[in-house]
Formats: sequence, structure tokens, C-alpha cells
Amino acid sequence: MFIVLVGTLVSILGFRGKTAKSPPLEVFPDMDRQAKYKPQVVNDFYADNRADRLPVQGTALRGNGLNLENVFSPTPIFGSVEFRTGKTSDGQWVLNIPKEADIDLSLMRMGQEGYDIHCAICHGKYGNGLGVTSQFGLAPRNLSDPSQSGSYLESAAPWPDGQIYNAITHGSASQIMLGLKDKLNPRERWAIVLYLRALQSYVGGATNSEEKGKDS
Repeated sequence: MFIVLVGTLVSILGFRGKTAKSPPLEVFPDMDRQAKYKPQVVNDFYADNRADRLPVQGTALRGNGLNLENVFSPTPIFGSVEFRTGKTSDGQWVLNIPKEADIDLSLMRMGQEGYDIHCAICHGKYGNGLGVTSQFGLAPRNLSDPSQSGSYLESAAPWPDGQIYNAITHGSASQIMLGLKDKLNPRERWAIVLYLRALQSYVGGATNSEEKGKDS
């Protein structure tokens, strides 16, 4: 019985630490390997030989994985045009964060978390464009410090909240910035706008105070 037990364990587990050209014996493969087509490969089953298939004609997109409740709800709630796009119905930028975002301290905390995860590496902890990537020849936009050129505050007409929301959503080709619409839902994007406004107020106020001290 002992020999049978040892032989069974060795045949199942194999000799640990040794390599072999043949694949190991899998008692429970757990679907590690499946018969499937990867993206953009040939599939002879269809006349056009494409494995990727277009949606059935007449279907409509209903949300994504960021909001599963709306995807499967018979009465989905997507919010107003201003809340979803950062623009009014006539195409103008929304000046202030919509009330639908429910502005409170929890939204500010959400914005700080989102900014630290997705934005700080390029734009810096304080939004002044001095993130990690600035050390490698990149020049991320300065978001906060009015004493530096290229900041949002330096302009006589700073960006409205809706325009910042749009940049977070779709990114910026000129700044080689990818959009975050597939990673953050609308409220999370507005939260970053709120936190960025707080950064601008804090850094801008501190910078202006330092400049006044130098002048005096």
C-alpha cells in the first residue's frame, strides 16, 4: 500500500525542481487551456474569415462594466447630458460641477484617491506637472501653479469644470494623455475635477503668498 501511495503521488505531482520537455499530467486542468479564438485571427467558419464579429444589427450599447446596475436594469439612469459629457445640450462647456455628482467630503476623498492613482504620476502630487514622468523628458501640463507657464490658472480664462472633465474622459493627443472613460465612471471623473480645484486653490494661494513676500 505504501509503494502504491508513493507511486500515485509521484505520478500526479511529478518530480519537483526538475524540468521536462513533455507537459505535466493535469488531473484537474481548471480550463487553463480552452478551444477559443483570440482577437483579430482567422476563423474559416464565417464567409469573411474573421473571428471578431460585429454586434447584431439593431442592438444598442447600454453602459459598461463600470455600472452593471444600469446595464441590466429595465429602467437605467444615465444622468443628464451635462453630467455625462461635461457639456450643455447646446455644446457649451459646463462651468461648474453638476449637482448630480453630490458634492461632499466623500466626493473629495474619492477625487484624491483617483488623482493619486491615475494623475499624480505625470502631473505631480500637487498638480504642478512635476510627476515621475517629468524626469524622463516629458512635460506634463501644469494644472495648479500660476507662477509656472502653461498652467490652467495662468490663463485669463481658466478652463471650466466641463472642459477638465472632458480631458479626463477622452485624454489629450497633444499631451500624449490617454482618456479614463473606461476606468472611471462619470461621478469618479467629477470627483477628480473637484480635487483638482482644491489643489489649484491650495497651490495657487501658497504660490501667490510667496510671490508677495518676495516683492515686499
